[in-house]
Amino acid sequence: MSHLKPIFINCGDPNGIGPEVTLKALINLDQTQRQRLILAGSLQQLMQINKQLGEPLQFIEVKSIDGLCVSESIPVIVPPAVKSSEINYGSVSEFGGAVSGQGIGIGVKACLQGSALALVTAPSSKEALHLAGYRFPGQTEMITKLAGVDRSIMILAAGQLRVGMATTHIPLHTIATVLTKDVIVEKLQVLHQTLMQWFRVINPRIGVAALNPHASDGGIFGNEEKLVIEPAIEIARVDGLNVTGPFPADTLFPRYQQFDGILAMYHDQGMIPVKMAGFGKAVNLTGGLPFPRTSPDHGTAFDIAGKMRADAGSMLEAILTAMRTVDNVES
Repeated sequence: MSHLKPIFINCGDPNGIGPEVTLKALINLDQTQRQRLILAGSLQQLMQINKQLGEPLQFIEVKSIDGLCVSESIPVIVPPAVKSSEINYGSVSEFGGAVSGQGIGIGVKACLQGSALALVTAPSSKEALHLAGYRFPGQTEMITKLAGVDRSIMILAAGQLRVGMATTHIPLHTIATVLTKDVIVEKLQVLHQTLMQWFRVINPRIGVAALNPHASDGGIFGNEEKLVIEPAIEIARVDGLNVTGPFPADTLFPRYQQFDGILAMYHDQGMIPVKMAGFGKAVNLTGGLPFPRTSPDHGTAFDIAGKMRADAGSMLEAILTAMRTVDNVES
């Protein structure tokens, strides 16, 4: 029997919809695709959800990711915190954060050691992670820290629309103080590298969004374009990147097909057009890591957790994107 270097899926907060959308997504894969996976989560919960779905899947608990062999049963690593409490759907708890956080940690370690090829993370609650001691703004920042890298970028993708974020989980009123030439140049470099390595785009065309309305309209609405964004674009061009802008966001996103990637200046500026273009199918990626990482475009949905009503479309696309990315990197 052949040995397996799997794609690692953390099932997320057990009190949310993560385990449900994970299994629903797996049902839509063929057996060959399922044989490429390993899960982290509560085996008892996964078996219960599987029963509700008509028992289409088989699982086997494993203690280590090393030495896995291809089989019809999906291997599951159970984080230690699973045994510390009971699942309580819809609740924000230290237990939920601990299970999710431990699963992320196991997955990152496996990818860094080369035991796993990519990481897919189902939704986690930032509040629950904080309760469990994982005090990061989000999973992107947590995984970046655990991976030991200094540069990363959050990318949302819906088909050809791929949007990197110059800033992520920070208050709106601080954005102008955080944006610097160095920050923008760094994000452009990592976005460029990710588009080439993970999406196999040669000489990617990157459009840069302005910060202010109408790109400040000659300085009437601000000066960040002239003082920060334009100089950063020039530096990136000197470095050989195919970058243009800054463009007003309301004119840039309607013509996104002219670009291989877009750099947005802040979280909602980039999130809104991606989710309008492909809500329920979009994928969150973390560029700049030594391994591919993807996740769905939604949260824990505590309001419908445990009711078997969650749509698994985005989780399915996150898994398929991880598979395609691994294949692109290895080919």
